[in-house]
Amino acid sequence: MSKYHISRRLQFVIQFINDEKYASKERILEFLTNKDFTVSPRTLERDFEKIKSDFGIELTYDKQHNGYYIDKEKSVKVESFFKFLELVTLTEVFSDGLKGSQKILDYVSFDDSSNLKGIENLETILLAIKQECDLEFTHYNFHRNSYKVKVITPIILKEYINRWYVIGVPEGAKEIRTFGIERISNIKLGKTSKLDKAPFLKQTKRFDNIVGLNYSQDKPEQIVLKITDRHKKYLESLPLHHSQTITACNENGYWHANYYLIPNYEFTIEILKMSIESEVLAPESFRNVIKQHLKEISNKYKN
Repeated sequence: MSKYHISRRLQFVIQFINDEKYASKERILEFLTNKDFTVSPRTLERDFEKIKSDFGIELTYDKQHNGYYIDKEKSVKVESFFKFLELVTLTEVFSDGLKGSQKILDYVSFDDSSNLKGIENLETILLAIKQECDLEFTHYNFHRNSYKVKVITPIILKEYINRWYVIGVPEGAKEIRTFGIERISNIKLGKTSKLDKAPFLKQTKRFDNIVGLNYSQDKPEQIVLKITDRHKKYLESLPLHHSQTITACNENGYWHANYYLIPNYEFTIEILKMSIESEVLAPESFRNVIKQHLKEISNKYKN
């Protein structure tokens, strides 16, 4: 099975424009030269075209700032692409490092190696999505402690907290289902799928309105947190949700973190993780949910 490869030069071009905001063609060429890639302006233009055709990333020239930027409105899933780019870069770093010395792993500490379980299934799943084939696999159910053979039409792959999930439609089903790849075994490609994916792709849009995997038919709502100045920096570096905005608060040392989403189980857990660093201000209904959880936690520590 062929392995996908993204040119290191293209990686540098995309990352540089993203970091610089408005990078002139001269600055990009200078940057590439410093990275041992000496190319002509025409070659750079061809790189721009390849970046657009291969990855859906639109690099637009801004006359006012005399430079290029990533046009997120015209581009396809920019955040997902940079996650992909991060994975590709890490793979290349480890591959290059291990060629010279096995000791490179002595300098890296992974949070939990069990998170990589099932990673070997990714390639087969991606191939099935690309070739529009069904997938057949054995799935382990945590709650029932049982194994069952599943046949699904895979729709998308989703990553959440360093774990990967395949979102697909089981045979005869009318709703998408989520399967953790670490609980999948005996995976193989099936026949060409005849399923009309369009309505199910619409269903996957539900994930846009939540944190994590547990979606519902509820409507998104405006959530407002009061957060400490210290925790603001953490949220800015790692937002809880793509709708997050940080705004000023009239109380010294605090800020408002604003979200537009459906407050599900995963989001509730994230709020509880922040402990004394945050307070839910609105809506009142979600504030009461957090209050009740904190009351139950407090009761556990009374004795």
